[in-house]
Amino acid sequence: MATTDNLVAMKHAPIPPQGFRSRLFNRLFNLACQSCGLLIILTVFALVALLVQQSWPVLSRAGHYQLFTSSTWDPDGKSTGHPVFGAWVFIYGTLATSAIAMLIAVPIGIGTAAFLSEIAPAWVRRTFSFLTELLAAIPSVVFGFWGLFFIAPVVDWMFKKFGIESQASGQGILSAGLILAIMILPYITAISFDVCRAVPSAQRQGALALGATRWQMIRSVVLPYARPGILAACFLALGRALGETMAVTMLIGNVRYLNFSAAARGDSIASIIAGQLHEANDEMRAALVAFGLILFLITAITNILGRYFIGMAGRSRGRGRTLMAAEPPPLIAAEVLHAAQNRAERRNRLMTWVLTGSQGLAIVPLFLILGYIMYRGSPEVTVELFTQRPMPPGEPGGGLGHAMLGSLIMVSLASLFAVPIGVLAAVYLAEYRGQTLTKPIRFMTELLGGVPSIVIGIFAYSVIIYPPWAAKSHGFSAWAGIFALGVMMLPVVVRATEEALKLVPGSLRQASYALGATQAQTVLRVLIPAALPAIITGVLLAMGRIAGETAPLLLTARDSKFWPGALDEKMASLPYYIYQYSRSPFSEERQLAWGAAFVLLTFVIVLNVSIRALAGKRMVSAARAD
Repeated sequence: MATTDNLVAMKHAPIPPQGFRSRLFNRLFNLACQSCGLLIILTVFALVALLVQQSWPVLSRAGHYQLFTSSTWDPDGKSTGHPVFGAWVFIYGTLATSAIAMLIAVPIGIGTAAFLSEIAPAWVRRTFSFLTELLAAIPSVVFGFWGLFFIAPVVDWMFKKFGIESQASGQGILSAGLILAIMILPYITAISFDVCRAVPSAQRQGALALGATRWQMIRSVVLPYARPGILAACFLALGRALGETMAVTMLIGNVRYLNFSAAARGDSIASIIAGQLHEANDEMRAALVAFGLILFLITAITNILGRYFIGMAGRSRGRGRTLMAAEPPPLIAAEVLHAAQNRAERRNRLMTWVLTGSQGLAIVPLFLILGYIMYRGSPEVTVELFTQRPMPPGEPGGGLGHAMLGSLIMVSLASLFAVPIGVLAAVYLAEYRGQTLTKPIRFMTELLGGVPSIVIGIFAYSVIIYPPWAAKSHGFSAWAGIFALGVMMLPVVVRATEEALKLVPGSLRQASYALGATQAQTVLRVLIPAALPAIITGVLLAMGRIAGETAPLLLTARDSKFWPGALDEKMASLPYYIYQYSRSPFSEERQLAWGAAFVLLTFVIVLNVSIRALAGKRMVSAARAD
């Protein structure tokens, strides 16, 4: 371990002269890091530019196509003699499902965060925090698959119980809203929990010292202090709900007319793009890309507002804001004071049970998903599932080995593309923070991280499959899927690596510079080795995220019944088959989908347990070096 005397001695030691090669390498390394950061900015600008360029034929004549003035979807022009692309039916479906999700998830998420922060013992807090993270890691296609066979039948039973007519076996806007509520609940809980824990303990102690009950302390101190962070959690969760594709596509019913009944089916912006873009003509393609641009703008605004409120919460903590927790009780009769205290205690006990119940409601879906998929999927996991291709529809046997191999190839190559760029961009943000480009790069990275996966799919489709400079389509290919997954992975790697580098003790940097090392040598030989466990954790987290992605692959790699071959051809993936076989009329294909869902979910669980184990040791190297 380096002591203070050793560090002082190193600082006063003569600095060896840096050779020409060292200075040249240092400049090249600086240029490489800066270029990777600029690549993120260029990626976001290219995404926006392509969305505008591809959608301009319809946007420039929005009135002619009745884009924002109609709810009619008539791409063939049977009713008017020309195509009509009314967006309101899809805007309504997107907003309605998101509103249902927010109405359910916000109170449960805030209640769960308050319980974990203020009531739960330490072991309960650790356990349930991990379970909440596990719920957030479940792929959206697994949520949709489970919802199709669990939530939709329950909703259908409820409709029949209350005499509400339903024609889609429970599928519709309500079912899609319920699955979205489960999906965004971990985001609200995690961020709200963090901001609640950041409330100074002196505020809590002051409230309790003035005679406040625990619930009064939570209501009058913790929640008001954490309000900006809770608002940020709500906005970020709303952005997640607005951009969700696969779960909504599988449950919303996919009908293109407005219906405001409780059992209404509908469609959303993301689901119409996922279902129609790959087979659309030029006019319809421009309209669907215009929908993607609308979705991008909406989610970008919600994510920017969320980041703004997170910054506001940080500034409030930095200023040491003081709140009056509770006013001293006035001099009143002892009987009245005693009665008021009894009412406060009863309310405190009631709200303790309410907050505990919120935690229970937040975790129940995780066990329902794990239990139901294990029950339906584990019997379908056979050797043939990993070693064979699908049989023709209706014939027994077969497997999805080619799809598993295709997913492995695309995720691996996407990681080879995203990890070096992400790590170098993160180095630029963490170690060159004084330069003017760091703030724009960080902002664009956060913006890219909030882009819906279906919009990333449109971007890859527009760049590789149907580029504006080509006279005809290049066709679906694995390269397009790899590109889309790599772009999705990039902001996760950047954020995780930057945070890992910030955790490395500053004394290591000082000691390295004192010995005459250049900045490049310090980064490559000291900082990255010390932060490597945390960087690996972030990379695994990013790989886990893209391994379950389906929406971008619907528009890029599509499907293949053969074992993976050339990368310029279509390539199968496991999430794609879960989506395709979930609605198959053949029981053999549905059974394969259950087995695939079990395999994918098991992979996610194992990966997250590994991440948690690595996260517990991520600063061992740095601590020992310090």
